[in-house]
Amino acid sequence: MNPENLPPENPAPFPQSQDALTRHGYKQELKREIGWFSSFAMSFSIIAVTTGLFATYGAGLQTAGPAFIWTWPIVGVGQLLLALVFAKLARHIPLSGMAYQWTRELGGDSLGWWAGWLMIIQLLTGLAAVCYALASYSLPALGVAASDRNIVIATAAVLLSIAFINHMGVKITSFVNDFMVLAQIVVILVVGILLLFLAVRHKTNSFHFLFTHPGHPGGMAFFGPLAFSSLMAAWTITGFESAANLAEETKLPEQRVPFAIVSSEVFSVIIGFIILLGFTLAIPSLDEATRNPAPFAYIMYHHFPHIFTKVVMAIILVEIYACALANLTILGRVVWAMARDHQLPASSWFGALSTRKVPANAMWFMAIVAAIFTWWAKFQIVIAGVSGLAAYTTYVMVVGSALRNRPLRWQMGGDPALSPMVPKTLGIATLIWLLICLGALTLPSSAWINDKAILVGLALGLCIWLVTRKRPRISEPRTEVSELIP
Repeated sequence: MNPENLPPENPAPFPQSQDALTRHGYKQELKREIGWFSSFAMSFSIIAVTTGLFATYGAGLQTAGPAFIWTWPIVGVGQLLLALVFAKLARHIPLSGMAYQWTRELGGDSLGWWAGWLMIIQLLTGLAAVCYALASYSLPALGVAASDRNIVIATAAVLLSIAFINHMGVKITSFVNDFMVLAQIVVILVVGILLLFLAVRHKTNSFHFLFTHPGHPGGMAFFGPLAFSSLMAAWTITGFESAANLAEETKLPEQRVPFAIVSSEVFSVIIGFIILLGFTLAIPSLDEATRNPAPFAYIMYHHFPHIFTKVVMAIILVEIYACALANLTILGRVVWAMARDHQLPASSWFGALSTRKVPANAMWFMAIVAAIFTWWAKFQIVIAGVSGLAAYTTYVMVVGSALRNRPLRWQMGGDPALSPMVPKTLGIATLIWLLICLGALTLPSSAWINDKAILVGLALGLCIWLVTRKRPRISEPRTEVSELIP
């Protein structure tokens, strides 16, 4: 044989991420500038564990007493199932607009469109809720009256600031987010561990205190309040899939995005539980803590100097800001991904990229819409409730589509039906868990206002879908795998 015809001993590695774009009919348009920590930090910011605990801890105590903290690890295990499913999907379909792309590939174009639309509702309302919370907590600290008018104005200011940072490019956005995440992890972990140490040393409460529920019925009658209190964790431990929405801007996304999804979920659950243990064992008076509008601050003021507590509260505000920043980053990518496929009105405008290769039009527009939505809702719980309901509905659609085991046209080697993307046992267990969460979010009478808001969003989506459903998804056909391999 002629030596010239032999393959090289060390062939160049196959460009996996570029291959993923090509086989779906896309080309590289965004900049791949995100490393492994930035990918993890983006998901961790969206979860915003300290923000979620700070906002809902008092409600958990009132609903089920100190024993409510044990719902956190239970929900954490359920969400880990979902994270494992998402990690597998992210490895095979590393594209921006993950819920839209995953569901479209596995369940069909129409189902994919609705998954993408619900994800837009989830992120848009979540963005409004986070910015509203930041404004509500910041104004009193600045000596400004927290009236509805002032909160809406402050919320709009926050939205404009994060839109500006995002406009500067994903590298700057991820750098700012990385710094904020590191500050949160260090400070909040230190506070949780210190409170745990002080509570044990001063015998503030015994370990048995963590299993009590004063003022609530015992036995099976307590199951209802305990289950309802689990919504605190169900609302908080979401968003770990966000790294997948930046897959087209992440280096080696097939390896780094799945790691970011699972690690951010596990890390958030562990950190959150340390915080819950420390703060709950350190409660000086349960009656006072349940009545206080900010029980976290009440507990810290009892154990630490005021200046230290104010610094920690400032760090919590930084985390909320980081969550808002990451939320808009992700939202812009989802809108851009659907617009790239001509699936939204004014798709050419939404799908345009700035000179810094970011979907600036989509992000600025969504920031303005979030400000308008905040002005309309004026109530954080309603905004957050709509976001949570949209999120779990989207999750059900994604996992349900994965269970169909629809053959992937681009899957390399062998019969796709013989190698399912998601193991059936894992998929069924995850779907059961999601249906339980979805029922808890929709069935109580207190959630009916959220149900109505979702119906309004679906009605608007139906109007848009009827206009866009006959548009071709992409202008060029997919490239077959055989054409990709030299």
